[in-house]
Amino acid sequence: MRPDRARRGVVGGLALLGLFALACQHGPDAAAKVPRPAWMPPEGSCPRGAQLQMERLGLKVGDRIPVIVDSIQDHPGPARYNYSFVIALPQAEGEARLPGARIGGRLYVTKHRVFGRYDRIFTPESGATSVPFCGVLLDTRWDRDGEGLIAYPSPMKGFSVVQDNTGVIQVVDRYP
Repeated sequence: MRPDRARRGVVGGLALLGLFALACQHGPDAAAKVPRPAWMPPEGSCPRGAQLQMERLGLKVGDRIPVIVDSIQDHPGPARYNYSFVIALPQAEGEARLPGARIGGRLYVTKHRVFGRYDRIFTPESGATSVPFCGVLLDTRWDRDGEGLIAYPSPMKGFSVVQDNTGVIQVVDRYP
């Protein structure tokens, strides 16, 4: 092999290696977070004492409680929500796990999502008062991103419509 060709081959190989290294350095950052949607409320901490109270109720972070999202709209089928305080009713295994409990929180509504943060739980033992709780609303069918129920715009200003009135409250240790 002639020295010119050998040198060009080495230089070409080094150039390719340099381009590969450059591409690896400037590729997508695995540690980068997906940008937070502008409509979601800011991240927050749970109410003081929530972890202790949830532990007393036998709940731990990651537990999921099936619920009817708003006790006022406990009929089967579509429901209409606006930005408001709601009381969720545990259903199925949620009712078996927390008999007679009601979970209070606030809904945040856009044209395409209904996001909920639940911060108190009413139990038969607590009477008319509540104890701290920390949970977020997820969609039972397709919520993969933690951004709540998939919704559709309502003809009424400030409201969104969801396919049905059910959801899941996931127990968390911090509001996302």
